[in-house]
Amino acid sequence: MVEATIHANEKKAREAKADDRRQKQKAERRQERENRLSRQEQERARKEAVRARKAAERIEREQETRRKKRDAAFAWIAELPKLTHAARLKEAAARLDEDFEILQQEFEVYFAARTLPEDLEPWPEPVSTAELLGAIEAKFRRYVVVSDAIAAATTLWAVFAWVVEIAVHAPKLLFTFPEKDAGKSTALGVLRWIVPRPYFAVEATGAAIYRIVDRLKPTLLLDEADTLFERSTVLAHIINASWTNGGQKIPRVGPRGEVVEFDPYSTQAIAMMGLNIPGTTLSRCIVCMIWPKLPSEVVDDFDECDDEDFKIIRRKLARWSGDNAIALRSAKPESRFNNRMQKNWKVLLAIADLAGGGWPKRARDAALELETDRDEPSEGVRLLAAIRDLIGALIEVTSAALCKALAADPSREWSNFRGKGPISQAQLAALLRPYGIRPVTLHPTKRADLTCHGYRRSQFENAWARLLQKPSKDPNIRTSHADRAFDGDGNTDRGLHGGEAVSDQRPLGHQAESKIVRRG
Repeated sequence: MVEATIHANEKKAREAKADDRRQKQKAERRQERENRLSRQEQERARKEAVRARKAAERIEREQETRRKKRDAAFAWIAELPKLTHAARLKEAAARLDEDFEILQQEFEVYFAARTLPEDLEPWPEPVSTAELLGAIEAKFRRYVVVSDAIAAATTLWAVFAWVVEIAVHAPKLLFTFPEKDAGKSTALGVLRWIVPRPYFAVEATGAAIYRIVDRLKPTLLLDEADTLFERSTVLAHIINASWTNGGQKIPRVGPRGEVVEFDPYSTQAIAMMGLNIPGTTLSRCIVCMIWPKLPSEVVDDFDECDDEDFKIIRRKLARWSGDNAIALRSAKPESRFNNRMQKNWKVLLAIADLAGGGWPKRARDAALELETDRDEPSEGVRLLAAIRDLIGALIEVTSAALCKALAADPSREWSNFRGKGPISQAQLAALLRPYGIRPVTLHPTKRADLTCHGYRRSQFENAWARLLQKPSKDPNIRTSHADRAFDGDGNTDRGLHGGEAVSDQRPLGHQAESKIVRRG
């Protein structure tokens, strides 16, 4: 019995050992198979990588060969008269089996790079900011007659162009006048030899401008921009997108259907007759109105050429930008401006503060002079300003009384609104609706004939504070315009600052009925 039990146990042990050996051999075979498959996969991957590398090298060699042939063609065509460029580019496109439009755009980038001034060695010694600004202003005013405000803004902007990479926003410098022969093009020509990598974008297409800005990072100079904006909406889009240094890219479809992204951030100086450009573009500009010079205002004739003085200025700017860019990046200059105006002038004011002396005050005075009352407010903003002037100290006003008061002055647009008579309650409501201001029921009663609709002062206060607070040249001028009130019949009454005030808090319209009007 004992021996049988022992034999049974030994048999079970042998069977278990055999089973373990089989499982181990099975696992070894599985691992060997997996290793073999892995080696095969690695070998396939290696061969695929070799094939891909060889294919990439072949494509690169082909592209390099095509590039050399294209550059050789570009170099030959660039020496020919401009009138022959299009015809020669078509011949080169056919010969090189290239798309003509793409080849033309690449040629414009190539040709633009040839026009950039040569890189100069930076000035060997540290440069005084104040002395540099003085030299730039003197050189600019040697050829152009401008006001002190425009001279200061132009000088600071020219220096800013050398440190544009550290800024979050790049304002555009815009020279304008409604008539020709005012010196706009001359101002642009002088700046050409002061700013870094200047490029006159005369007939460049939108697609070419994308490539030129992305690759060369030039300072774009746009002369006769009034005609350019009429011909190309792409130009306005580029200028708007180039205002912010936020890393955003503009996607475009490439010649083979691939998506190509371009970085539009750059600086531009613009010369044009009038201001017929989109409002969004205009708000990104520092606008300088250059008047024709008087016979008594004598300046040197500008020959459009570089000279030794310009080269010295550029060398000093190259040294100055390297020494001061980091400090300007973190600068937070004080200003009385807000929103886009503050962003346009931030770095310019920081440069003026860095110069010291009279430059900080001069820069802020120039900003006030050039920006105050520069833009024509929209119809809605004009209405808000008119209502603020009329409401005075009233807390509520009926729609009917407000319309009557607006139309009371025959010299204002509301007396003959859009050429169709006095402004109506419906038109008033339509103009105020986009600002979130809608008529409300004032002092509702059970009698329908005494219930009226109108507006409460509190409805306007947010819009007034945000839209009507513009910088003033006189720091003592009050920002509140509540110097006019009107009585219960909608008639205007001046003199809130002179001791007379309408203090009744009931809605205008009910005042006339109840005669509750107190004057203190």
